[in-house]
Amino acid sequence: MELDQIDLKLLQSLSQDGRKSHQQLSDEIGRSPTSIARRLKQLEETRLIEAYRADIDVSRLGFGVTVHLKITLESQTSDTMSAFEEAIRSSPSVTQCDLMSGGHDYYVVVKVRSLDHFGEIHRDELSRLPGVVRIETSFVLRKVVDPRLPPGWKD
Repeated sequence: MELDQIDLKLLQSLSQDGRKSHQQLSDEIGRSPTSIARRLKQLEETRLIEAYRADIDVSRLGFGVTVHLKITLESQTSDTMSAFEEAIRSSPSVTQCDLMSGGHDYYVVVKVRSLDHFGEIHRDELSRLPGVVRIETSFVLRKVVDPRLPPGWKD
């Protein structure tokens, strides 16, 4: 799908607030609500827009500590990686898991209430993951940049 300036403005606006109505987007971008609706439908059908979801501040729910884990497996065989990935998908405390290149195999994010809570998760979930030989843990002290679109995405 070829994107024009209006599509790019729509994406930028929705990336900042996915709840904007067609009328609000129309007023902001200078196109009719019908035109906006048609463009959004095309962006959704091509899966450029994959979903609309709430950005929940989990710290207000008591999960004020973010933990980043770098996990190394005993091997990178298909069986080892598949077993790990199946198990980590079932781990209720994991909020993100990415397969990585470089010195570690996986990058995992967990949100916890406290260091004691992380200790429980480490004992009951993370230490039981198959194939793991090393877990390197770091605690976020402060978020500096919120998720955003990458530079040059409009080019």
